[in-house]
Formats: sequence, C-alpha cells, structure tokens
Amino acid sequence: MADLWTHALNLDHAVKESGVAQARVAFEDFEGVKPLMRQVWQGERWKNLREPVRSRGEELVPARVLLGYLRGYFLYREVPENDQAFWPNFLKDLGIEGHQLPAPDEYDRLWEALQWHIETRPHLRTHQGGKRDFIGSLDAIFQFKALRLNALKDSFLTFYQTGELPVAAHPYEQVFRRLREAMEVLLEEDRLTVDLCDQGAVLEFLKQSGIYLGEPNPVRLLFHRSDQALKDLYGKLKGKKPTSRSTGTRFRHKQVRVECLECLPGLAEIRPVLTREPILEGWKVYGKVTLEDGRFKRFFWVPRFTPEGEPIAEELEVTFEEGEIVRFRLHHKAFALRFSRERWKFGEHIELRPIHFDPDRDPLRFSLESGGEPKERLEDLEREMTQASIPTDTVIAEIRVDGRGDDWRKIAVLPVEVRPDVECQVLPEGLFVRTRPPGLEVRIRVFYGERLLREESLTTKPEGQLVAEVEQIPLRIEVCLFTETQSFALAPAGWPERWWRQGWGWSCKELCVGVTEYRAHAPRLP
Repeated sequence: MADLWTHALNLDHAVKESGVAQARVAFEDFEGVKPLMRQVWQGERWKNLREPVRSRGEELVPARVLLGYLRGYFLYREVPENDQAFWPNFLKDLGIEGHQLPAPDEYDRLWEALQWHIETRPHLRTHQGGKRDFIGSLDAIFQFKALRLNALKDSFLTFYQTGELPVAAHPYEQVFRRLREAMEVLLEEDRLTVDLCDQGAVLEFLKQSGIYLGEPNPVRLLFHRSDQALKDLYGKLKGKKPTSRSTGTRFRHKQVRVECLECLPGLAEIRPVLTREPILEGWKVYGKVTLEDGRFKRFFWVPRFTPEGEPIAEELEVTFEEGEIVRFRLHHKAFALRFSRERWKFGEHIELRPIHFDPDRDPLRFSLESGGEPKERLEDLEREMTQASIPTDTVIAEIRVDGRGDDWRKIAVLPVEVRPDVECQVLPEGLFVRTRPPGLEVRIRVFYGERLLREESLTTKPEGQLVAEVEQIPLRIEVCLFTETQSFALAPAGWPERWWRQGWGWSCKELCVGVTEYRAHAPRLP
C-alpha cells in the first residue's frame, strides 16, 4: 500500500507529464494523499509551495501536487450547481469540517499555486475592483461547470457519435477516448450479462476482455459521479452506429478471457484475437498488446486441449524494445471435436462430441485424406473409399467458420482401419459383385468343370456389376480380392438347367440324346 509521499509524488509526476488540465490522476492517489494535502492546505506542511521538496532520492514541488489534487477533485467529484456550496463541499471532502470558506491564508496559498504554473497563470480571473475570483479561475482551468454529470454525458455522446471533442470537454479528452473503447466493447455484446450499475463487475468484465483503462479510469470516474451514469450512456448508444471511429470498433472475443499476470502502468489493451472469426483447436491465432503511448507488439498463440477435450490456458509474455514486459494468461473456449473412438472401422458405431460449438449453426463436413468428395455425414464416406484407402486412411473433419460462406477449416482427424471385402450374389443373369471399399479391382476366373475358360482382372463399378453371365453350360466362378478367394456355381441357362439341377441322373439313352442336343447348342470352346 502506497504511503503519503508516494501518492504526492504520483500527483506531481501526473501534472509534470501531462499538464494540469490533462493530468492523469489515479483515484487511489487522489484519495490517498488527502491527509497530507489537508496539512498543506492549512499551512502546516510545505508552507512555501514553490520550493522543491526531496525525499528518498525523488523531488516534487508542493504547488504541482496541489494542482494535481485539484485535478483529481474535479474528475471524481460532482460539483454542486450552486457556487455557494462549492467551498463547503470541497473543504468537507478534504476532511476540514465545519468551514464554509477557506481561511485568508488558505486562499493565498491556492492563488500562489495557480500563479506559479505556466498553464494555469493565463486563466486567473478577477472580479470588478480587482478582487480575486477563485471559482471563476478554477472553472476556466478545469471546466468543471460545463462538465457536471449531465453535461459530461452529453459531451461524451457527441464525441462518441461524431468523433469531435466539444471545446468545454478538452480536460476530458483522454478520459473520453478510453471511455469510448470501453463502451465499444460493451455495445458489441449481443446479450450483455454484466450489471452496468456494478462498478467492480464492469471493470472485471473489461479486464477479461483485454481492455485496461489506465488513469484516470473513466468507468470509475462515472461511478464516482453516479452509479447510473454508465447505464444511462449505454441505453442512449445501444443500437446506434457512430459516424466516426479512430481505430475501429473494439470488441470482446467471446471465446477468450484475458487474465493479466504482470501488467505495465501504461498498458492500454491486450487483444487476444484480432478478428471476429471463431478460433479452432490447433490453428494459430494472432493478437496484439498496446500501450497507452501508442506502441504495440503483436504475438501469436495456438489453442490447445487435453486428449479428453479440456481447454488448456495459454501463458504468454510480450517484451517491448525498451524492456517493458507484459505477462498474461488466455483462457479460451476454442472450437474442437472429439470422437468416441480413437480408431474407426466402417460399420462400427461412432459418436461425435462437438466442444464449444453447435453443428447446426457451425456445420461440419468429412473427407478422406486419400481423396474423394466431402460428405456431411461420416458414414457416407464409405462410398468415397478407393484402393488408396487400404489398409488405413484418415478422416479429416472440417468446420465452416464463416457462417454461410465456403471457408472450411480442419478441426480434427480420425484414423480409419479399412478391411476390404467383396459381396457376391448369384442372380438369374449371372454373378453380381460389389466391393467394400467400392470400386476395388477383383480377379475373375471362369471354369467349366476343371477347365479354365476365362481369367481377367477388372475394376468394379462403385455400385457393383455382373462379372460373369450364365450360359448353357454349368460354370464355376472364382472371385479373388487380394488374398481372399470365393467360389460360386452358375446353373446353365435354358433347357439344360433342369438336367443340371437333377445331377445328370439320366439313362444311357437319355445321356446320348442329351449329349447330342448339347453339342448342337453348346458354345464353341477355346
């Protein structure tokens, strides 16, 4: 926890780096320095506001610290409409109870600080007669009257929708730019689940989205004015598209949550994904870390899962040229696919387990590594198998990532064990053969008794085909697929079929007649 000196030093640095009107005062420093500032205001410490003070090897100017405190007051406090209520409220907030106005020497010290700084000196005002106008001078410097809550919201709405900063909102330029980034992320949500009246919930949501608002934190600033202010702005902007954007709309990628492990004070944004498209297991993802001064560094990461399908958080470290380091962890819900079997055989039951996506909205398709057309159903791939699929092949599962377009990306693979098989069927016309996978080459041998009539190799049609037709003599057909051989008998066609089916059980006379008739009708043999 920072001490009084550290808070004062931070205020001094904020004014020194960005000027009085744009000083980036952290709420913690504004609140933390109050006990010391109360003593300075009342003249109990640092009576000479212009004289530098050194401690722990650091130096500050009390007048600059006071101006930084005033900047914080006008950032984080809603100033009353009635000027007569200004001083009582200011003194009470500082911890000085029961005082309606500052003491004369307190007025003097304030005027001394305002006269000392080159930025505030030109804005000093006096009443007619030369009396010092403190409230008028403070308003000229900090524009607090023009930026009470309602005016502040109206100015931001103008800035968000047009990109133009109202003149009176100049002290809030940096605040508005960071608030716009936060509002873009909130407005991009289709169904916002965070409570916009809960400051802690909003800030955590933005951090997990990779948005770091810096100081002064615009969300805190609004909540210190009113816990309804952010919700009011959101309601007025929802559904309206701004006409001007500086760097493109910020968005929260719904599949990634950011956890910062080591953050720089000047960190502006960790964007884990640069595009809106879904992220997939095993696919490289590009991101970017941006600092408040505009420097950025790109990085990439690859979403990974356990074999069981549990996402693995990715820890990354980004180093800038000047040596600044940002470490963070990405929790993802990338799309992935798992199968109920590690290896598959056609015909076996298999289940698909989509992870973090709905196949009805993000469809899948399947193809074989060996070739063929993609299919919507895994089982339909059997018709695409070829000789190249034996003895093993690989199913490639792809997901369509662009909604209704034709951008398919590999999301999983499945080894397939292919067992070639041949299905033979004796039909009245002859022997019908169909192979699995379809279209394999088979060897056909046709016999009459023990005599080989024909032998050939042919590639069957995918739907199967006749490999031998019936003739007027009995035939025996051998079908050979790789090392497997099957044998089938074909009955002769026509009138000899009846004799053949009766086992040629004829008398000698009938046999001679039968042989004579057969020779008259028999085909010429080779």
